[in-house]
Amino acid sequence: MKPEYSPAQLENIRQRLNPSVKDVYYLVLADLRLFLQRYATAEPISVLDYGAGNSPYASLFPNAEYRRADYMDCTAIDYKVDGDSRLPVASNTFDLVWSTQVAEHVQNPSTYFSEALRVLKPGGRLVVTTHGVWEDHGVPYDFQRWTAEGLQRDLELAGFSVKGTFKITTSGRFYWFLLLQWLEHGGLKKTNLSYRLWRRFCWEFAKFARPIAHRFADWRWSDCQVIEGEALSQHRIYSVIAAEAIKPLATDQPAP
Repeated sequence: MKPEYSPAQLENIRQRLNPSVKDVYYLVLADLRLFLQRYATAEPISVLDYGAGNSPYASLFPNAEYRRADYMDCTAIDYKVDGDSRLPVASNTFDLVWSTQVAEHVQNPSTYFSEALRVLKPGGRLVVTTHGVWEDHGVPYDFQRWTAEGLQRDLELAGFSVKGTFKITTSGRFYWFLLLQWLEHGGLKKTNLSYRLWRRFCWEFAKFARPIAHRFADWRWSDCQVIEGEALSQHRIYSVIAAEAIKPLATDQPAP
C-alpha cells in the first residue's frame, strides 16, 4: 500500500531527500543523504525500514519489496513494534534492514539490534544511523547517544559482523553548524522582552544569511561530510554516527 502523506510530512521527506541551503538543518541532512545514497539500488531486494516514520528514503529503493515497522501508528506501516522492540516478522526475511535516526529513541537498543539480526537473511545487511552529538529531541523518548566504538561494540554483541563505521558532519563543519544553530536561536534562552526582540532579529537575519553560511561550509569543509576508515581517529566530534553490518552466514536464529 502506497502511503498518503500530509503536506507537513511531504516537506519532512523533501528536506531529507533534497535538502536545500535554505533549510535549518541543511548541513547535517545533506551529509546524511550523501552517506545513505551509497546504498541506493534498483535491484528487487527486500527492505525493512525499522522505525520507519515517514520512510523518507524509500525512493532510494524503487524496485524493492519495502516494508515499514514502527512503534507508533505512522502512515501505512506494515508491522507494529512492541515496546521492547520485538518484531512480528519471521526470521531470515529481509536482505536489508534500514534504520535512520531511530536508535537513540529505542528503550532497549540490545533487543533492537538483536531483532534486526534475526529478521535479516544470512549475509543480509543492516545500515544504521543515529546521533553522535545532538540536542535533546523527541523527549521523553530520547535515551542515548553513541561513539563509533560504542556502536560497533553493541552491534557485535548482537551478533553482527561490522563492515565499517562512519562519522557524519564532523570537525569544523559541525562546529559551524553549532554556531549557526546558536545564532538562529538568539543565544541562551531568556524570557524578558529585550531577549525576545533579539531572538526575533536573529531569526529574521538567519533566513537571509543561512544560504550563504551553508554554501561557505560546503566550500570550506567538504572534507568533513562523511568520514570512514583510517581518517575516523582524526575527527573527534560529529553530529551523526553510522555503521554497516552484516549478518554472518553461519548465524542460526530461532523463529519467533
